[in-house]
Amino acid sequence: MPEIACVKCGGALAEGARFCGHCGATQAVVSGAQTLLQAPKAAQPPAAAPAPAAPVSSLAGGAAVNKQTMVGVASPLASTALAPPGPAAQGAPAASAKPLAAAKTMLGIPGSPGMPDLPPVAPAPAPAPAPARVPAPSPGLVATPPPATNPTPTPAAAGPVPPKREMHMTMPLQVAYVPPPAPLPDMPAPPPPVIVRKRGIPLSVVAILIAVILMLGAAVIALLWKSTPPITAKATTTADGRDALHLECEARSCPDGTSVSLDGAKAIFAAGQSDLTLAMPLHIGDNNLTLEVARPTGGREQAVKLIVNVAYRVRADVTTMSAPHPAITVRIEAKPGSTVTIDGKPVTLDPSGLGAYAIDESAATEGPADESRVVSLDSTYVLTPPGAAAEKGTVSARVAVSPLRVDAPCPKTTTDEDHALFSGRAPKGASVSIDGVAVTVGADGSFETTVPLPATGDHTVEVRASTQALVPRTVHATLTRVASLADAAKSFEQQQPIGYDAAMADLAGKTGSPIVVDGTVVEARASGHRTLVLVDDKRGCAKGPCLARVVVGRDITLAHGAKMRAYGYVARPFTTPAGQTVPEIESAFVLQGKR
Repeated sequence: MPEIACVKCGGALAEGARFCGHCGATQAVVSGAQTLLQAPKAAQPPAAAPAPAAPVSSLAGGAAVNKQTMVGVASPLASTALAPPGPAAQGAPAASAKPLAAAKTMLGIPGSPGMPDLPPVAPAPAPAPAPARVPAPSPGLVATPPPATNPTPTPAAAGPVPPKREMHMTMPLQVAYVPPPAPLPDMPAPPPPVIVRKRGIPLSVVAILIAVILMLGAAVIALLWKSTPPITAKATTTADGRDALHLECEARSCPDGTSVSLDGAKAIFAAGQSDLTLAMPLHIGDNNLTLEVARPTGGREQAVKLIVNVAYRVRADVTTMSAPHPAITVRIEAKPGSTVTIDGKPVTLDPSGLGAYAIDESAATEGPADESRVVSLDSTYVLTPPGAAAEKGTVSARVAVSPLRVDAPCPKTTTDEDHALFSGRAPKGASVSIDGVAVTVGADGSFETTVPLPATGDHTVEVRASTQALVPRTVHATLTRVASLADAAKSFEQQQPIGYDAAMADLAGKTGSPIVVDGTVVEARASGHRTLVLVDDKRGCAKGPCLARVVVGRDITLAHGAKMRAYGYVARPFTTPAGQTVPEIESAFVLQGKR
């Protein structure tokens, strides 16, 4: 097989090789062509004269050989025709050779049309038996073939004609050296995948368990906490029988001026203590309360939760002071089966543990009074729950009674008329009723109305006055309607009334006793619908003057020195502006001009 040389390193290559096996350089080779860089062959005998030069040389098979540069630019030898050995060399006409289509570069770009054609190349001599290897020229140098000669053609030798070799031309190209790639390393096979199998408890379950443990720990700490709460409370009752809390707090935690409120009720701390009257009563058992505490320093507010346990309750109920029979009622709430005594008197409890004990206070609310009066209650109790030790205590109550004054008529009045005028005075804003019928009250508390007396006989009239803060006061008046006051005077005398000297001997002891005053008028003064008369009594007085103050429960005109006789009852001692003590008489009726 013919050999060619590498265009880069000159190493021997097989015909048609495209890469050098020594240096890896790319070979630009036309199929079947022999490089001009090969060593020259051995000399051959001269051949017949060549045919005239043709424009384009024919190669074996009639293929045109393009002359190219090493980078694809048309070679100046592109138009040169190479005459292949063969019949053409033996005098065949040149016209049989096929012209080149066009001179092209190696990369297929047409050559320059103006380039001259190369001269025809003489046929190569026959190869020597053992051609010597000639070192290849350096890369980039182009070997020029020797000039062609036209020797005299000689007749062909007899015998078999050896096969003709076609000469092909290759153009050396300047090819950039591309180093061979590194051999592929033998990579180890990847390890088999590691399958992680889940084991143990999931993280979410662990988080839940930790949260539960923390909550349980907080609950245990809260239960075992032994610190003293900032505020302590004890259930008590007020003077008017309402439930209250006695609060205690450290002075540094609750300085003076600290306010505490519950359900609208409010109290102020002083020296670390406060009494808070409750708007709603407590119940037996645990009472969950939330106090709103506001401290004066910085206006800091705090909600304090308390649990107040009430094992039993003994309280005073003053609402019954407004009943027809005024009383303060002690109410007991205890466990069923408990025993209770109030002021040493046993109190019966029902099966549910409830009981009541009423203390009559009608005397404190009965009769006229110009000022409010306070009714007090302090009763001791002993309560013994079932299976427990006795509990002792005191139930207290304080209640104020409204003032009420009835100017007309007097408490005991005798009249021969068919009606009676009632007038008086109550506190401002009070409610006044007469025999259950409300009457109009003036801005100053005064009132007046007429009460009919349809028939003769006794008539008891009740006058009642109260306010929102004061319990009612009641004044009863007994009116007797008669046909004749003269007959009434005779009936009064039958009661054996006392005289002036007897009343003065013991005014306190004679209060309420019937008395008759008969004398002259020293002074008379009207006050509302009441008339006050100072009388010099002549009937029961051993040594005068014997002055008595007579209250007449209606409007009457009396002149100084007039004669009058008053039938009535000893009321109280009265001190005159001169400092003299005289009896005050509430008249039932008066007879004028008689002695």
